[in-house]
Amino acid sequence: AAEDTKDIFVQLVPSNNATTLLSNATKLEPLLKKYTDNEYTFHVSVGTSYGAVNTAVENGKLDAGFLTASGYAQASIEHPGKVEVLLQALRAGYKVQADDFKGDLYDTALREKQRKAMNGEITADGTAVTTANASSAYVYKGDQSSSSVSFYSGIVISRRDSFGSTLTGAKTFDTDKDGTITIKELHDGKAKFGIMGSTSGSGYIYPTYMVYNMGYTNGFVTADKYDGMTADEQAKSLIGVPETDTSKGYPGMVSDLMNGTIDAGCGFMDIRYGSAYVQKTSTFYQDDTLFTKSYTVAITDPIVNDTVCCYAGISDAKKAAIKKAFKAAAADGTKDDVTTAAGMLYQIYSHTGYSDAKDSDFEPVRTMYKWQADHNLL
Repeated sequence: AAEDTKDIFVQLVPSNNATTLLSNATKLEPLLKKYTDNEYTFHVSVGTSYGAVNTAVENGKLDAGFLTASGYAQASIEHPGKVEVLLQALRAGYKVQADDFKGDLYDTALREKQRKAMNGEITADGTAVTTANASSAYVYKGDQSSSSVSFYSGIVISRRDSFGSTLTGAKTFDTDKDGTITIKELHDGKAKFGIMGSTSGSGYIYPTYMVYNMGYTNGFVTADKYDGMTADEQAKSLIGVPETDTSKGYPGMVSDLMNGTIDAGCGFMDIRYGSAYVQKTSTFYQDDTLFTKSYTVAITDPIVNDTVCCYAGISDAKKAAIKKAFKAAAADGTKDDVTTAAGMLYQIYSHTGYSDAKDSDFEPVRTMYKWQADHNLL
């Protein structure tokens, strides 16, 4: 960080393709300068890893960085006073949460309503669906809200119907035939859960925390490990299939679920929509069976969106300039027009805006980070 100059050095974490990120970041630079009345020149680069960006901001090698909420929580615990959070990212919400069944996402009763709506088990006013009012069932296809939110949810989805699986043979998990599928039914049926790497919030951390609190204290284990366990240990374990080929990612997880290679999947709300339904290259582009043939088993605690953080030692003027520039960029144009600043930011991280952030907003994230550390999940 060049504190005595009018240069501001910012780095992105490499959560998307680094070349694409850099291309959009470079286009943003002159616009960010313009939003500070040409007083500051922005230099935006892409870090080699999430950890590298964290370290560079902590050490003052950068003025600012786009840290995940978990990355900021880690910095505030392990290097207190070095990093300051400036902004929290906003993203388009899902109508089922942001508009139709709105409220505190820590409210488990509300989340259960959202889950039922996603499966068409209730109507828009929350009434249970019966044969008499079946035509009024809530229809969910990942519909986006026009309002932005500062959090996202993780979900566990499964196949809805009986099917032949390359891993498990033909089976249905709704063993009590009540029309719903539970984590317990998936566990008892030895379902294979698609999971992401151990640093993924919605693909691993939050679902692991959720099932731990249901009594599955071993979390997700490999099929080989599961097979070697005693019955008592198996009772506390779920079978996880890591998406080890990172090029597959969430699009691969959706395909694996739909073709029966896995029985369930852990991911963000909603991988069916964002990683398949709206992707023109997907086999499942605009394919409603993504929702009619799958089932939302559970919704995790809310996960806080990404941040813009700075090295705590930079001047207040620079902090104000960073906030002003990124807020202005998100408001300049539309997310669908890639020639505008808003469109460039949306291409980078799907951000639709930024709100002022304060350290106390991240207390739940610190709690989760400490929980991971205590359970050897980092």
